[in-house]
Amino acid sequence: MSEPGPSVHASAIVDAGVRIGPGSEVGPFCHFCGRVTVGRGCRFATGVVVGAPPMDREYRGEETEVVIGEGNVFHEYATVHRSTGPGTRTSIGDRNRVMAYVHIAHNCRVGDDCVLTNGVQLGGHVEVGDGANIGGLAGVHQFCRIGELAMVGACSYVNKDIPPFALASGNPCRVRGLNSVGLVRADVGAEATAALKRAFRLFYRSRLNRTDAVDRIEEELLPSVSAPDAAELLSRFTDFFRESRRGVELRPGRDMEEA
Repeated sequence: MSEPGPSVHASAIVDAGVRIGPGSEVGPFCHFCGRVTVGRGCRFATGVVVGAPPMDREYRGEETEVVIGEGNVFHEYATVHRSTGPGTRTSIGDRNRVMAYVHIAHNCRVGDDCVLTNGVQLGGHVEVGDGANIGGLAGVHQFCRIGELAMVGACSYVNKDIPPFALASGNPCRVRGLNSVGLVRADVGAEATAALKRAFRLFYRSRLNRTDAVDRIEEELLPSVSAPDAAELLSRFTDFFRESRRGVELRPGRDMEEA
């Protein structure tokens, strides 16, 4: 039996360079423009715009694209802009929920299983890791990264990288502790959770600088864990700090939970 094709509402505008995967639904008054690729089983509610030119002074009309994976849901009036720079793309992974009035700017990269709540605004070149959750009306400055399984509270202003597995909020945003609920929902084991708590303690309670904290984790904490998932998550945690170009948010909130 053949797979059902996409469903496109009669009022939607879909340009010639757009490819929409089987089983996807495009709602009323949506506009897909430029080079856009959408995977299977996505849903786009009323007024979603995908592939519009970037709001970037560096853009000179070069051919760029938006690539969206499978099983994503875009609610009313969300917008996704194509990228700046020849051969580049704005990319969104699989199974994400992008709520009403969210804006995903040029050159952004959103992973899998993320939630972007109503009114979230991502500046250009922002990266959002797998499983991250960003609360309503939060703004993320260009070139910032939100780590995997991080939770950013509503109405926050993010101007530095938020580390993986963190709970963060505020204007300006501050790290409040470990995203324990997110780790439980992601079925992270007890040893891995305990190891991450120790890693957070080194960064946010020991007064070590970033380099020394990373070294302590790699020299003392990593060799002490036996569970493979604990070692893997700790490695991804330290890699995030090593790879940061904008700088990781190391200022804890006054109400930071005891780790």
